[in-house]
Parts: sequence; C-alpha cells; structure tokens
Amino acid sequence: MNCTTNDEETAIIHYYPGTTIRMQPGDVLYSHKYALSSFLVGHTGIVGTNYRIYHVNRWKEFGHADSMPIYLSRHREEEKITILRHSNEQEASQAAKWAMQYYDNVQRYTYVRDLTRLEANYCSKFTWQAFYYGTEGRVDLLQIGKRKSFKKFVMPGAIYRRLEKIASFENTLYR
Repeated sequence: MNCTTNDEETAIIHYYPGTTIRMQPGDVLYSHKYALSSFLVGHTGIVGTNYRIYHVNRWKEFGHADSMPIYLSRHREEEKITILRHSNEQEASQAAKWAMQYYDNVQRYTYVRDLTRLEANYCSKFTWQAFYYGTEGRVDLLQIGKRKSFKKFVMPGAIYRRLEKIASFENTLYR
C-alpha cells in the first residue's frame, strides 16, 4: 500500500497500490476472481474509516478486517481489482462504519436469501448490508425505491453495476 505523510496535517494519506488514487471510507473493492475463496465470480470488500478492508469469505473467522497487504494476499497475482465508489461520501462513510462494527458478527459463510441475517453471510450480501443498514435504508444497492422484500440473493455483479467505477489496479503484491 502506498502511503505518504502530509507534513502540514501530519495525517497519513492512503493510496491504492500502484496508483495515485486516494482510498476513501466506503469504497468497495471488486475483484474479478475465479478462485477457491469465492464460489461465485467476483468478490467484494468495503474500505473502513481505518483503511482496512472489511469482507466476508469462507475462511475462518468468516468476517475479516484486513490490511491492504493481507487483503491482496487472498487474491492471485495480477488479479484485477476495481475500485467502486458511492456518489455520496457521507453515506459511504456510514456504510464503512457499519461494516467495521458488524464484520465479526458473521458466524457462517453461506448463501441465504434473507438479507436481514447477519450471522449467515457472504461477501456481496455483507457489502449490501453495510450500505443499507449503515444508511438506515437510504442506500439500496439492489434497487431504487422502497424495499418490499428482504428475500433476495446479492450477487457481486449487482454491486459492481450500482456504484461508480473509479479505476482498476492489478494485484502486484507478489512482485
């Protein structure tokens, strides 16, 4: 992870690996993977306010708060990671805070249609929950308008289609 210190503010500014793009809380990282850690095509994780990546996968503990190097170690070398961003920075930050608060409540990695169940979860459902519950229902990454049913699968591609694509980078952690 590229980090530089701003002398005026003495704050660390986080950048995505190999880019000049600043990380923002609530950014979603979408990997275009075909791997054992994901039974579906794609994987999503959300950037926390502490710049860790919050995500769910099938490896115990199921909910993870990874540093960028650890997160990238879960992906193949040269795998493409797309940075997705919600248009409202405040709502994205609320989603990030929700993910940070609830990631360790996931008890099983399983595909269930019940969007209200946190303990039984998978990557894209957790990302959806972070935005939906973190914003008190204002951001629904599956639809526009009031939600009538909480029985639905959330595929990684649905998240990919609903957020702005900022850029992509390749996992060069192992070079």
